[in-house]
Amino acid sequence: MGMPSSVLNTNIASIIAQRNLAGAQQSLATSVERLSSGLRINRAKDDAAGMAVASVIGSQIRTSSTAHRNVNDAISMMQTAEGALAEATDMLQRIKELATQGANDSMSKEQYYFLIQEMKQLMDEIGNVAGRTTYNGNNLLGNFRATGTGSATVIDHTSPAGNNGPWEFLTGAGSNDRMQIDLIPIWESAESAKSKGNLGTGYGDGAIKVGALHALYIRVAWLADPSSSGGAPTTGEGYDTFGKVDGTEDRKDVSVPNTPTYGASASETVNAAQKSLVDLVDDSILQINAHRSYFGAFYGRLEHNIANLAAQTENLTAALSRVQDTDYGAETANLTRVQILQQAATAMLAQANAMPNVVLGLLRQQ
Repeated sequence: MGMPSSVLNTNIASIIAQRNLAGAQQSLATSVERLSSGLRINRAKDDAAGMAVASVIGSQIRTSSTAHRNVNDAISMMQTAEGALAEATDMLQRIKELATQGANDSMSKEQYYFLIQEMKQLMDEIGNVAGRTTYNGNNLLGNFRATGTGSATVIDHTSPAGNNGPWEFLTGAGSNDRMQIDLIPIWESAESAKSKGNLGTGYGDGAIKVGALHALYIRVAWLADPSSSGGAPTTGEGYDTFGKVDGTEDRKDVSVPNTPTYGASASETVNAAQKSLVDLVDDSILQINAHRSYFGAFYGRLEHNIANLAAQTENLTAALSRVQDTDYGAETANLTRVQILQQAATAMLAQANAMPNVVLGLLRQQ
């Protein structure tokens, strides 16, 4: 641009030097901020588009990390439930051992009765295991309560919403990335499960004999109660009671008429009561194993979910770093450059400020 050769009031060279010095100082301040914070984008003016991208990625990372914790909580729930079911299986296997031992006509009435009493205690403890297996207040196996004695034994169980499932977990960053785990209480009868729409939810319609534990408990409770119809099983009837209850033997009828079964018809109740203990125990073990498999299938799925979330978080974090983190190699080079520019601009400002002295020299010559 054109400038007067000799002026005093306006020092254009000084103004130019001041502007360049201010720019160098601003660049220096930006480099110092980036190097001290470790971030390339400290405010929107640094990179408006990059700031928007970093904000979205950061939100995804935080949500994925929380989802990761959610999945770990779900796995802990499954482990808690599966551990309790493993113990229930051990008790059922002991009941089956006792049932096999009882199918022996050489036993006395008292010996036979002792076997039944041990079965009754084991069945009660399985019920206690179901009731106490909770995770943060959520009952995982269904509530259980037995009322009445002998042929009047009733199993009452409730499934209040939000306590016994279904449980839902947000397992990813998307609002629709959810997993639901349903619960069929291990004591629930087939009719009750059907009426609630549980069959076909997690287990598949008719995939297991839901309510086998229910029938087994009623059967054992009746056998263990001397006040039951016909009294306690007598000597010589162990084989019938434990093995053959099919009506073909000319011995005591060990059916349990008028035994109420939660959600089942009268004919289903009698059929369940007449079923041999060994078969009922086998059905109950199948039912327990189905629960364990159900929880185990979710466990495996959740582990894959965790692996996916970990990989996703890793890749998103790398992407966020590329957008917002300081490249120290490039930034230190830029810092050196702007430091030299600042020093040069300072030197040139000094030279520009000295230029009016030329006018003073002309005045002296007058």
